[in-house]
Amino acid sequence: MSLRILLTADVHLGLKFSNYPQVQKELTEARFEALKKVVNAGNERQCDILVVAGDLFDHLRVSDRDVVEAAQILCGFQGKIVTVLPGNHDFIIRDERKLWHKFKTNAGDRVLVLEESKVYNLEQYDLNVNVYAAPCDAKHSGTNCIGWIKNEPKDSSIKYHIGIAHGSLLGVSPDPDKKFFPMSEEELSKTGLDLWLMGHTDRLQYPVQVGPLSRIFYPGTPEPNGFDCNHDGRVWILELNDEKDLNATSLKVGTYRFLHDEFNVSSGIDIQRLVEKYSTQEYATTLLKLKLRGHLPKEEFDSLRHLTENLKKYLCYLEVDDSDVRQEITYETIDREFTKDSFPHQLLNLLANESDGNEALQIAYEIIQEVRK
Repeated sequence: MSLRILLTADVHLGLKFSNYPQVQKELTEARFEALKKVVNAGNERQCDILVVAGDLFDHLRVSDRDVVEAAQILCGFQGKIVTVLPGNHDFIIRDERKLWHKFKTNAGDRVLVLEESKVYNLEQYDLNVNVYAAPCDAKHSGTNCIGWIKNEPKDSSIKYHIGIAHGSLLGVSPDPDKKFFPMSEEELSKTGLDLWLMGHTDRLQYPVQVGPLSRIFYPGTPEPNGFDCNHDGRVWILELNDEKDLNATSLKVGTYRFLHDEFNVSSGIDIQRLVEKYSTQEYATTLLKLKLRGHLPKEEFDSLRHLTENLKKYLCYLEVDDSDVRQEITYETIDREFTKDSFPHQLLNLLANESDGNEALQIAYEIIQEVRK
């Protein structure tokens, strides 16, 4: 009999998105919609376990309304059990359990919060599974929470031994100061478990390519949460068969997408191509940071800001950096703006005659324009 798991993490319910006031409400609500999509995906694929590997919530002071809504959404899972691990954003501490108490009160008896570093036997949920939980007990730590597992006896009568942890993975997760419960693949492998279900690395899904020896999985966030997020909102569907062979499927559940793009412009045609690219329905839920470079004739240069402002109506959010776009300086420009045979006129014509003088011409023109103000 196989075991099918849906793995998610880093949902960060309660994240405020205060840097994006124009779409703050939409982005905040999208995280709850993503959790609903996660539950629906688990139901449609008849998963046995839905695992939230940390940071279901963005912080410990999430509103009661948000906590209750999250609990009620997870109650909609139709499989055997939902397991929720406290991560480094919604960590467990001895004297403050209000968040998790409120959550458990509203979650029902098929949602299990993995509050302690111990083995959770899931036989009461009709699953021949032992879960080795490593919940976070602080926001930051230079020591991970999995050290106890290596020497923990593995009950041979239990078919599947699965670890659930939250923290950075050496060589995968950005953690230069090693303050996010750092772990290594070697350390995880030496625990002797069949599978590791991980959280913390929002930005990407890991492994990038699944191989026959893959046993450590990070799902990434199910709903992108910033411009450092390199995917479109994902979860893992993981299936272990009787021989413990693994089949892994990456599934998109996100709505919004944060993108960076760079574009070189030299004519009005280039600007039109840019507008055509991002004015399709495909980008209606995209937040875009756009970097423009190049030189434009005066008419197109003067209309650039208007064109990029017009682009905003097609996107969820747009931020344009056109500081590296310059007006193209031609002989006509020089003749139109400067008196014939004046020093600026002569200097600029001289520089325009130089085959490699474009940059010098641009600098001289901008200095002269600045002096004239």
